[in-house]
Amino acid sequence: MRRAGTMKLKTLRRPGVQDLSKMFDKAGEVSENHLMWAEEAGLEPLLDLLNHEHPKIRALAEEFAANLDKVDTDVTVINGGLKPLGEMLKYKNMSGQLGSLWTLAIFAGYSEEVHHKIIADISWGTIVRRAKSEFIEIQRVACTLIANLSLSRDLQDTIIREEGLAVLKHHARQDDIQLKRAACNAFANLCTNHDHIPAIIDDGGLELIISFLSSGDDELIATALHCLANILDNPNTRTAVAQRGGLVPIVNFLDSSSSTLLKPAVTAVAYLAMETANHPALLQADTVEKLVNLGRKSKNEEIQYWVATALDALASNASIRPELKQRQAPEGLKPLTKARDPEIAAIATAALAKLGIKTRSELEREARERAEREAAERAAREAAERAEREALERAAREAAERAAREEAERRAREDAERRAREEAERRAREEAERRAREEAERRAREEAERRAREEAERRAREEAERRAREEAERRAREQAERLAREREQAERERQEREALEASRRAAESELSEAEQRKRALQERQRQRALEQDRQKAERERLEEERRQHLYQRNLEQERIMLEREAREREERNRRNA
Repeated sequence: MRRAGTMKLKTLRRPGVQDLSKMFDKAGEVSENHLMWAEEAGLEPLLDLLNHEHPKIRALAEEFAANLDKVDTDVTVINGGLKPLGEMLKYKNMSGQLGSLWTLAIFAGYSEEVHHKIIADISWGTIVRRAKSEFIEIQRVACTLIANLSLSRDLQDTIIREEGLAVLKHHARQDDIQLKRAACNAFANLCTNHDHIPAIIDDGGLELIISFLSSGDDELIATALHCLANILDNPNTRTAVAQRGGLVPIVNFLDSSSSTLLKPAVTAVAYLAMETANHPALLQADTVEKLVNLGRKSKNEEIQYWVATALDALASNASIRPELKQRQAPEGLKPLTKARDPEIAAIATAALAKLGIKTRSELEREARERAEREAAERAAREAAERAEREALERAAREAAERAAREEAERRAREDAERRAREEAERRAREEAERRAREEAERRAREEAERRAREEAERRAREEAERRAREEAERRAREQAERLAREREQAERERQEREALEASRRAAESELSEAEQRKRALQERQRQRALEQDRQKAERERLEEERRQHLYQRNLEQERIMLEREAREREERNRRNA
């Protein structure tokens, strides 16, 4: 059982959040399956967003929840499904931004599969800008998000090159314990790649991580110990950690009663012990006594493994073996030779052997080996005697077997050549079929593209024809209305002429009534003029209503056409994806 030398750290829960199970009655727009997936992924901050007072933030939260998906046993999100959270970050609402960032951070810790989707939908620049925010609450969550993104080896180069590491180091020096925890988590994850360690420990980075060991915060201390263990996994750093004051603080945590602190501490000590130059300092810090105590008392296999590894590394230095014996190192190794894990027992046994001490099992093993060796010698003598008796028989058999073997080899060569020819022919056929398939697919794509272009041109022609028809209809209606008005006007003028003629004739015959009839005619003309003005105003009003109706109808048709084209474009993009 080989234990990994590097450890990755992630943040999977925001402190002080409610249980997502309470969301089912309040998020009516989100399906029960999506809420269950959100709860499974630990996305508790989504609760606050779904119940947010701002309606747009609630809508974006519901949209994101609806984008969740489950593939096999893992909760994930569809492509582009994180964009609602990115849109939420554009609002100046503090609680909305915090909820969005916490959801992203926890999702990144839950699944590395979403890391590249976060970068695609949110953008690395947006995350760095939030880490540089003037508000410390935003800084904390953004740094936690960066720490969880650093779990992905593909993104570690981006974090280091594009301001991420500089921002983390800046915040790690601030007087805020949550910022220090997030930054140190990221340091630990980045140090799982040896190529990144120089960038982490340069510019006072190593001293900064060592200083976290005296912070008094157990979570930060555990993270710092994990980070130092990952750094020490690189042999080139082991003397640097000791020289810069990290050895004694690490060794002191071997007395811790917390396994959270003890496991990374004993791992780091084992790596320090692998560097001979560190042995005097380790002896001076009473490391051997602490390791012996752990070897006697600890039942944790991981701790036992690293205790055995550390004592074995110290025992490899012949110059300090007498002092190791004096400090009771064998007493810490003997219980480990009986460990259930055979690898731990083997390491402890090898360390005792280096100290010149053989265990009972070792003595029994030597006795077994001696008996096995004697039995092997007897068997060898008997075999030699049998070989001498069988020599003549074997010579005859070998001649026959040689002839048969040569015949079999000839046949095998022929079979191999035949199979090679058949394989070459099969590959040639497959290559021809593959090229034919690719040509058919290319032609199919070109045909689809041609049809799409023809469809677009047809729709454009239909739209132009529709507009032309509407324009022709409008002009015809206007022409008809104009002719109707002209006929009406001509009829009124005719009637007026007839009335004037009748009046004139009546005036000639009845001169006494001329004045009265003249006034009556003037009154009728005045009434007719008023009626004409009223009719004209009514026609203008109807014409304006008709134009507005046509304008609204054209707008609606234009909107329907644009929506249809957008749906078709999305469908093509989905098929292409």
